[in-house]
Amino acid sequence: MHDTQIEDWLKLAGGKENIKLVEHDKGTTTLVLKDSTQLNMSVLASTDVVADIRVTGEQCHLTIRDESSLIYNALLGMDAWDSTGTALQKAGHAKKNRFSILHFVSDVFRPLMPGILGAAVIKIIIAIIALMDTYSSADSSALMDSQTFTIFRILGDGVFYVLPVLVAISTAYRLKSNIYVAASIGGLMFYPEMTMLMSGEKDVHFLGFPLVSQPAFYTTAIWVILTICAASYLERAVQRISPKFSKGMFVPFLTLLILVPLVLMILGPVGTWIDEYLPEALDSLVANAPVVSVMLLGAVFSLMLIMGLHYWMLAIIINDMVMNGSSMVIPAMLVAIVGQAGAALANALRSKESASRRVAFWATGTALLGVVEPALYAVNMRKRSSFYAALLGGAAGGLYYGLLSVKAFAIVGNPSLVSLPLFIEGGSLNLLHTCIGVVIAFGVSGGLTYWMAGKGQKSGQASPNASIE
Repeated sequence: MHDTQIEDWLKLAGGKENIKLVEHDKGTTTLVLKDSTQLNMSVLASTDVVADIRVTGEQCHLTIRDESSLIYNALLGMDAWDSTGTALQKAGHAKKNRFSILHFVSDVFRPLMPGILGAAVIKIIIAIIALMDTYSSADSSALMDSQTFTIFRILGDGVFYVLPVLVAISTAYRLKSNIYVAASIGGLMFYPEMTMLMSGEKDVHFLGFPLVSQPAFYTTAIWVILTICAASYLERAVQRISPKFSKGMFVPFLTLLILVPLVLMILGPVGTWIDEYLPEALDSLVANAPVVSVMLLGAVFSLMLIMGLHYWMLAIIINDMVMNGSSMVIPAMLVAIVGQAGAALANALRSKESASRRVAFWATGTALLGVVEPALYAVNMRKRSSFYAALLGGAAGGLYYGLLSVKAFAIVGNPSLVSLPLFIEGGSLNLLHTCIGVVIAFGVSGGLTYWMAGKGQKSGQASPNASIE
């Protein structure tokens, strides 16, 4: 490998000071760059350098074909790399060993944030207008019933409606698999006949396996991501054994023929079991141990969101409203969402990256106002400490609500600060206790996240690898 070629690679990367990690895997060498804006794209035009440049969120990867590891060894063998070459190599292995499904899910969601945040703002404005209409003495029902208002509401919900497709595409892009096959898998439940089949009017079976009538359960982000990961693995396996003339057709054919039915046969019975036992178990828990149940729901509701189990909460809430005129489940959902907002704000305050700070600040605002996905997926899932802190914040707020028997007196999809008037009860301090629980959940999750992030930064500074992380 000639020195001039190595110099070209370093120029393209923006200089050796812009490289924070060097990895070699399966015939390629990857340079992980600190700042994608430092890339010198003119090198591609003036030399015969060929590279795959991929920017995902804040990370920029410069991948070079390097079958014999000559580039990798040359970079680590240069004088400029003597002091850090071993550390870089160790950091690369450590990074691979520290793979986290939470971080991967967050990476999938990061590119989707502009669309999600834009739609979230529209949803929040619509929710505020609807709330003002509910408590307004004037007759404004003409606005609420108008087609214009309906179209604006659809604009806000549209991104979340097609979110399974977007998540499938983003996952496939990260795994370098076929994004069009992934989009087809993500959009399976949108097919009108499938929607009608899953309407709940009759039992549905596939190859003898029961399918629960919850279409949204199958298209929850985590199941879509895991399905596309399996599709990517199957795609690579089939490509290795299929003849060249049929690769373009044979791989998608087998992926759709084998994988999608397999996922339905796994999730269908699981969903059926959940549908049979979860509502009854939660009803019994709320009736017999309200304090413990509200605390646990405050802690695990975010996990239920991730796994698509929150769709079963509606039946429980409706039953509570019919039987008691109030619900203790909605307050637990509120503190769980506020806990995610508190952790997101702490991440925003601790982050040193301007892009991360912007996303985290916006995610905090949208979570407080009822749209929790940006805070949950794009911010808190990137760090296990902040994710766990958000769960603990929800548990702390839920414990307070359980002890004070805080209730909601109207049904709401995702409770938020906008829906606080639904907690008003004449002659009681229910609304005051609601606000105190919100402060507790926000403070505990935010405080724990801020503290643990500070400890992580201090340990990073003390580590010999701190300069390359």
